[in-house]
Amino acid sequence: GEVVTLIENGVDMEIWSAPEHPTRAEGPARFIFLGRLIPLKAVDLLLEALARVEIQPPPTLEVLGDGPIRAALEEQAERLGLKDRVRFSGWQSQTECARRLREADALVLPSLHECGGAVVLEAMACGKPVIAAAWGGPLDYLDDSCGVLVPPDSREALIAGLADALSRLASDPDLRDRLGRAGRLRVEREFDWEGKIDDMLAVYRRVIARHASERS
Repeated sequence: GEVVTLIENGVDMEIWSAPEHPTRAEGPARFIFLGRLIPLKAVDLLLEALARVEIQPPPTLEVLGDGPIRAALEEQAERLGLKDRVRFSGWQSQTECARRLREADALVLPSLHECGGAVVLEAMACGKPVIAAAWGGPLDYLDDSCGVLVPPDSREALIAGLADALSRLASDPDLRDRLGRAGRLRVEREFDWEGKIDDMLAVYRRVIARHASERS
């Protein structure tokens, strides 16, 4: 008779920790993507969006991860004139990903199909704002207080929305800082694995106690 909802993903707060220093206010904004380089991650649309951002200094993007379309994405970046602004760093260890995420200004996850998207929570735990397509897992984690959700209504709408979000965050360090701090607090409150384990144990204890009382 009781329904308990527990969102599947959580975060190891020891690995994904917030940086000691606040968001940088000088220099180009640094965006980062973490994930497999496969079509559904829509990194090609992210590159199209980045090419439309006209603010100065132009923001940069680091792509962490590997996959079958990496070579095609590298060619696309060069074709769009982004060779000096986009770095493909390949697969990295979890510890190294956490370190580079802490050094970035914001995460971008443009995935078209993302049932989970644990990287969104990991970025939030690192105190970073997140730009993501408003679909699947990211909708469970993000709201306007800690990130920017872009409706994937069409290819053009997603590219335009990503470009606008990149421009907004790149030009406003205070906004990045505010969203990042709110995201960190939300993860601490709702997605810390230690807290989720306590919640699960509490459910089991209630069921055991109820069963014991019914038998007595």
